[in-house]
Amino acid sequence: MTRMTALLLLAAWVEEVSAQVAFKANQEYRTAQARERAVTEMLHPVRPQVERTADLVRSLSVKPGSVVADIGSGAGYLIPYLLAEVGPAGSVIAVDIHADFVAVISRTIAGQGWNNVRAVRATERDPRLTGASVDTAIMLDTYHHLNYPLDVLDKLCAALKPGGRMYVVDYYRSRKHPGASDADLRSHIRLDRAEVIREVEAKPFRLIRGWDHLPHEYVLEFVRRD
Repeated sequence: MTRMTALLLLAAWVEEVSAQVAFKANQEYRTAQARERAVTEMLHPVRPQVERTADLVRSLSVKPGSVVADIGSGAGYLIPYLLAEVGPAGSVIAVDIHADFVAVISRTIAGQGWNNVRAVRATERDPRLTGASVDTAIMLDTYHHLNYPLDVLDKLCAALKPGGRMYVVDYYRSRKHPGASDADLRSHIRLDRAEVIREVEAKPFRLIRGWDHLPHEYVLEFVRRD
């Protein structure tokens, strides 16, 4: 084996390993049956009260008339809350990598008659958003599911307008969660809050504020550095 071949094989191995950073977190989405169950959980009627979703969305700097991208939209749970903020002059882009989730969102869009919402099938590396087209990107319980977080951050930075905001809403790795054991949290959540900040700020983003939405869930607001 030549040195060049060895280096190429090593690069391929590193790429494969890096693709599994969220292996445990994504196990629940690996089959169509599991994703069907996940849709039921995402749209469970008690979720808005337990997670105080309306309060969360109101705490974000989402402006009327703005374009918001819901990254990792899943079954489209956040869409009605975001529509309430952007109003009829704004729009929501629901982005997910799974075709069946995108299909659920598309059926909801048609059923609700929303003309300012569209669904986008993304890839693990690329949310497939037009450059400089988005005012706000939101990742609710999504960041720890990213297999290629740095690639996604690059694409989101390009998709945001100058001064655009990005929100990461995720769970602490080091705090008690009412629905998960400590061991489950450590295996499911890749990075804790401070490490997420460091990873995001390694790209052209700057943290401008952060707070706890729930005792076990934090919100980070980043602005695109120009």
